[in-house]
Amino acid sequence: MKYISLFFYIIPWLIYSQDTLLLIIDADEVHLGNPSLYDDFNGSTLDQSRWYGYYPWGGLSLDAKTYTDPTLCNQRNGVLTLSIDTVSEWRTFPSWMVDASKIESDPTLMRNGQVEIKRLTSAAWSKRQFRYGYFEARCFLPEGKGYWPAFWLYGGNPNEEIDIMEAKGERKSSYHVDIHCPNRCDRIKQFGLIDKPFGHWVKTNQRLSTSWVTFSGLWTPEGILFYFNDRLVAQHKATFNTAMNLIANFSLAMDNGPFSPGPNGKTGFPAAYLIDYIRAWEIPALLNNTLKLETLKGARFIKVIPTGSQEVKFEFSPQQDSKCRVFIEKESDESDKENEFLPVLELDLTASTQYIDYTFWSPGRYYLRVLNGEKTTQIPFIKRD
Repeated sequence: MKYISLFFYIIPWLIYSQDTLLLIIDADEVHLGNPSLYDDFNGSTLDQSRWYGYYPWGGLSLDAKTYTDPTLCNQRNGVLTLSIDTVSEWRTFPSWMVDASKIESDPTLMRNGQVEIKRLTSAAWSKRQFRYGYFEARCFLPEGKGYWPAFWLYGGNPNEEIDIMEAKGERKSSYHVDIHCPNRCDRIKQFGLIDKPFGHWVKTNQRLSTSWVTFSGLWTPEGILFYFNDRLVAQHKATFNTAMNLIANFSLAMDNGPFSPGPNGKTGFPAAYLIDYIRAWEIPALLNNTLKLETLKGARFIKVIPTGSQEVKFEFSPQQDSKCRVFIEKESDESDKENEFLPVLELDLTASTQYIDYTFWSPGRYYLRVLNGEKTTQIPFIKRD
């Protein structure tokens, strides 16, 4: 018999492709995320269509004697490497990069048309801007006093910013999350009385510099959800009006400056901040404001990641929900009059990952079927010729 349910419906997907998919499964719906940026950093050079390997505004700080050097942003063997180093040299920079007002107020900052550089940092800045969505990076963080790696979104002027991760090399088992925006929307009330900034340190219960870890942020019209290894660790309600660029960078703190203290005599140079991949998904239900922050807090995430010509990796968030089951099924051919879809296998949602090799699957159309309580949602998955 054909499968019949009052709660059965199909989410249309324009093509069966090798694109990554994001499934957000809440108590009532299954929402799809469309890939808006995916880079696993294969190849020998940074993808210039996606990234600036530096800050577009230059990255030169006369006060800190720091320069964000494009030569320190590199990729190799599927890893993006952002490096820092110390130097002692005078360099020539284009006039648009040099703050003329600072030179005018302190002429010693320039000598024979050159400025002094003592620190080199690095950054990757997305050429695309985003408005809402899910953003994540899988990272291997460096350990050392004064190191300051980060993964964040920045909206320019006005200064709107979402800090998904800011780490300090001497903090072995915690990292910082924060937001910045006008009109004090970054403030929260503690115990209903005390007004304080939202930004705080998240304890991880594991050493951040000894394994690959994933930092994620879900930006909605109502606020931000922050995740560590796919587990919700922080949230804040705030409205951001500016489209933002996605940034990964490796900087150095300064004594008595932001994220003080800076390096000491034991801090090693050069040093590297490694990134396995950066992903972003656009979620139509956020764009039309039908997916609410409160609903998302208990949602399950499933990422569908093609890893080869005939292989797909499924990544499951750790939320355990006995009501949710996910199957792969095949559309039956015209000769089968009794069954519209044929079962292939059930995904193991108790695992963190599952690989599916479909090399020897027969030709046809394959679907993901999500059973969520009494509701069934079907999503086109693979088309085999």
